[in-house]
Amino acid sequence: MEKTKKIKKTMLVTSLVMMLLLVGTLVPSSVIALEEKNNQPTPLGGEHLFERIRNRICDMLGICLGGCELEEITGILEYDEENFYIGEVELHFGPNWYITSAISAEDYDGDGEYELIMDELLGLVSTEVTVEGHYQSDTWMSVFTINGLVYREPGQPIWASQHHWRWRHRNNDE
Repeated sequence: MEKTKKIKKTMLVTSLVMMLLLVGTLVPSSVIALEEKNNQPTPLGGEHLFERIRNRICDMLGICLGGCELEEITGILEYDEENFYIGEVELHFGPNWYITSAISAEDYDGDGEYELIMDELLGLVSTEVTVEGHYQSDTWMSVFTINGLVYREPGQPIWASQHHWRWRHRNNDE
């Protein structure tokens, strides 16, 4: 029993370290590529880099900094080939590998088809969208509902439990 606990703890710590290393190498390389593409510095450098890394880790692990108070924003959904936005707020739906490989549990874009999450989101671009989520920082939101439909439960990453969680079965009108 004690050996099993040690193994689980070691696996958890190893996973977290690997994730931090992965994020720590991918984010700076994407910053450099973006700066070269635009030929100008991006807001990802300097003090904002740590904040972006922290926000991405919190989003991936389902952590809501400062408690999980959800806020709602409405506006035109935009996509810049890397991130989704409503106004100045950068919206996050979990890791890119997940949203580009998992079939959505809801038809968010209303086209009658259940598609990859990314395709559902792209179907909403240039339309008015209401999302509810948690601000990890002033301009970074982890999204939990899209147009009143549950996307993921606060505190529990859907990529870990594949859409089978209690919020999916609650009445969205409550």
